[in-house]
Amino acid sequence: MRITSSIFSVVIALASPVYAYTVDEMWAEFDATKLSLDEKRFLQFGLALEGQYSALVDGAWGNGSQAALEAWARGAGLQPPIESWEVVLLAADTAEALRVDGWEQRYFEPMDMSFAVPAGRMKQEQASEFFLNYAHDASTLRYSLNLGDLPNMQGFHTYALRSALPGSSPYTLRREKVLITSVDQPAGTILYVRSDLRRNGWATVMLSAAKRDQHLLSAVSGSITKGWSNAIDLPPSGEIMEGFTSMATILVEADEQQTADEYASLEAMRQGMTAPPTVPHLPSPPVDQQAVAPAAPSAPKPAELTLQGTGTAFFVSEQGHLITNAHVVEGCELLKIDGRDIILIAVDENFDLALIKDIPQRIPAVAKFASRPAALNADITIAGYPLTGILSGLNITRGSVSSLKGPAGDPIRMQISAPVQPGNSGGPAVDATGHVVGVVVSKLDAKLIAETIGDIPQNVNFAVRGEMAKLFLFQNNVEPILGADDEPLLDAVTLGKDLERTTRLVECYGHSN
Repeated sequence: MRITSSIFSVVIALASPVYAYTVDEMWAEFDATKLSLDEKRFLQFGLALEGQYSALVDGAWGNGSQAALEAWARGAGLQPPIESWEVVLLAADTAEALRVDGWEQRYFEPMDMSFAVPAGRMKQEQASEFFLNYAHDASTLRYSLNLGDLPNMQGFHTYALRSALPGSSPYTLRREKVLITSVDQPAGTILYVRSDLRRNGWATVMLSAAKRDQHLLSAVSGSITKGWSNAIDLPPSGEIMEGFTSMATILVEADEQQTADEYASLEAMRQGMTAPPTVPHLPSPPVDQQAVAPAAPSAPKPAELTLQGTGTAFFVSEQGHLITNAHVVEGCELLKIDGRDIILIAVDENFDLALIKDIPQRIPAVAKFASRPAALNADITIAGYPLTGILSGLNITRGSVSSLKGPAGDPIRMQISAPVQPGNSGGPAVDATGHVVGVVVSKLDAKLIAETIGDIPQNVNFAVRGEMAKLFLFQNNVEPILGADDEPLLDAVTLGKDLERTTRLVECYGHSN
């Protein structure tokens, strides 16, 4: 039997025949806490190859890993609870799969990234303009690798989204230093793109495969790691390697001992241990299917993201940069503007500011900043998208600068009287010439103040001072555009139209608790 021979092969490779598991221990319920991190990574990778696991191969053994193990066991004709010998069985099958295709975790130094490759069955294909291309010669799995700049990286993810099957639900993750896009394509392939900001630029791994090879894509996508990572292998002195020795001993003893009760239980165990789980069929790729733009392992999609909240942002560069509040983007797994995914570039919690980036269809109208701070009692106008779902469209209100400092003398903020509601956060506060003098950030908690002093405050709201916003932009390589001091005052209608061109609704998506 394939698995039995795998077990004996591993046993022979051991330096010492000593083992820790007794027969009773082999039949004990599996306890993942007894395994090392590398042993759990090995099992996760094996479960991914079996088509049961699609998350990170990181050794963190939670409910998802346990559920995948139980699904594998049921597919092999075994029933939970999982016992230790069943895990040894999975490890033996994984070791054989790694041996056949030469799977190993490789570190790609220029990209400063590591991921799994079937080294024994990998071939290099012709390079394209942006990618080095590789293929697994026993399946439709394709790799494309790129190390480049921000615009190229954004283009790869935009391409992936545009190639999605109409009506499907692409999976996207947008973080300051990592982006992931996974889509189903009309041709029946899966395209997975991951980009990480590393020391030499944006490192992009693009993977593709037909759906029948999704298990291979899941294994590779789950193995992607920043920097160098350990091999996908079993520690020689670990619990599982010792379990191989114990299992082999049990199998040998089962042939030698014929006592009734003992033989019956061991024979049942041997039959279970030597009944291999279904082996995935790895067909050769169609001759006419080229890996032009690698489609990838659809990291099986997590629970669907839902709208968690909204805020406001406004354009500060023709390249698509926008500024908003840090609390607007906090905890968001995906940000959208005008239905497009946007990128989180930087966050400063002290200023409560965040820099995000859109890829608009045309060069956006950009807000100009005032060259001087707002004066006390100066007229201001704010724009935003408050109370989304109740109010619709851009909302504009007017007021004045009530104080040049925020609560408790905070020099970062200023107090304004323009009405502010939830959703206004991140919107521009402009002077009479339309120049930005602040970024709306909060309103005073009227209920709390009323409980404290017995009165309800009116129109006590705050904005991050324009000088702080300009400093934040400079710190993140965006030069704010300054308006001229002698520009004329704008009438209310013109001011509203200018704000409408520069201000956008920001949507925050995440998983519901």
